[in-house]
Amino acid sequence: MSDSKNRQTGEWPEQPDASHSDAVLSGVFYFDPADSIYADHFPGCPVVPGSVIISAFLEAGRTAAPESKPDRIQDFKFRTFLAPGEYPFRLETEGHRLMCRLWRPGAENRRPLVTGTILCQGAE
Repeated sequence: MSDSKNRQTGEWPEQPDASHSDAVLSGVFYFDPADSIYADHFPGCPVVPGSVIISAFLEAGRTAAPESKPDRIQDFKFRTFLAPGEYPFRLETEGHRLMCRLWRPGAENRRPLVTGTILCQGAE
């Protein structure tokens, strides 16, 4: 496991818009290039492990909406390798699902680099 914690920042509305029952969390994940995990993954060409990216989304979901009880993942897709650094992310609640997206900085209007769904307790 890595020595340092990955940092995340973001804002979660206290109450969703009354006309729309779902909420959105957006922010930035920071995968610290100084983390010792990158010495082995991969020497000379550090890559953020997919499990670390998914863990960041799970932690963000638990922090932002603890009542949702994130339970399992579904359909995570990684379109490219990610070097350590900062990446904007977005979590959208849709019922018992947290829809996850992560982009290259400055490319939030383009195709996401990572997409996936976190199923919360109660999801089928």
